[in-house]
Amino acid sequence: MKRILILPALLMAFQSQAATENLDELLTSIRADIQNQRLSSPAGNNALERITSFREQAPFDFRVVPLTYEWGEAYVALANKAIDAGQVGKAQGYLDKVWYVAALTPGLEEAQAKVDAAAKSGKKVAKAPKKAAGPSKEELARQKKLAEDLAKEKARLEAERKRKQELAKKEALAEKKRMQAEKKRKEEAERQRRIAAAKAEKEAAQRAKTAAAAAAAGSAVVAKAAPAPTPKAAPKKATAAELGAATTLWQSAKEDSASIASYPVSADMVANRDRKISAELQPVCQAILDNDASVVVHTADKADYRWLTVRLTLCLRRLDKSFRLRHSYLASQDTPSVSLHPSRGVSLVRKVER
Repeated sequence: MKRILILPALLMAFQSQAATENLDELLTSIRADIQNQRLSSPAGNNALERITSFREQAPFDFRVVPLTYEWGEAYVALANKAIDAGQVGKAQGYLDKVWYVAALTPGLEEAQAKVDAAAKSGKKVAKAPKKAAGPSKEELARQKKLAEDLAKEKARLEAERKRKQELAKKEALAEKKRMQAEKKRKEEAERQRRIAAAKAEKEAAQRAKTAAAAAAAGSAVVAKAAPAPTPKAAPKKATAAELGAATTLWQSAKEDSASIASYPVSADMVANRDRKISAELQPVCQAILDNDASVVVHTADKADYRWLTVRLTLCLRRLDKSFRLRHSYLASQDTPSVSLHPSRGVSLVRKVER
């Protein structure tokens, strides 16, 4: 019986050594050898040697299987030509090679039947060297089962690849839907926020409008209900005699206590109402604050006294807003001045009795 080896290395699970030649280049070389009929010769440069090398390097790489059957079909074609030419022995030699390497090659059994029939007919033909008998039925069955197992494993791997690919597509689609839903949720939240803001603004405007209308209505009611004010009598103007008496009284007034200090003031600035007098009053105001003093303002008339008092008040407010200036007036035709006195709650100027 012929002993054959059909794809033995393809089923050696993960026990192959590292490849010594680029597998893609090796497949390309096998195709070129088959096309150029370098099937098993010359030595070192033929398809059979490269197929064997590929199987040893990558026993579970299925790409070499179709090329192995192409190699077998090429030999079957050569055997058929030899049979037609009456070279039965030569044809059997070709078929023997295929039985050893790829026993399931399409057309192999038919070609073998032709050779067997030609041999029985008793034709005198040149025979190839005698070789071992072909494979037994059990061996063919075993090889067939190995090929089926190989096809099943290939189908399983392809199904696993497709399953993972489909799972990845589903996950990508689910992620896309999630992102779209999140985008819609944010857009809806923003829309609701804008609606709420617009509503709040509208309600605030309406409340303001209502409040304004109520205020206007209340004012109208008050204005309507309030009695017309009774005209006040015009203030009685002082007579010339009364004004003269008051002037004489102020002119005869005197300071009631000794002054702490006295500060002259520019008569020109007072007369011209020059606001730059603030710089001149700065030390006076500081002294008033330091001594918590009351002052007597000496000027020619009441108008100068009032203006100078306003300047003093503003000057003091810049230094201390909480300080309340206590001041009195004393008529004087000399240079205007400000005299400081101990703090008191009443006028520092007394009227001279007649």
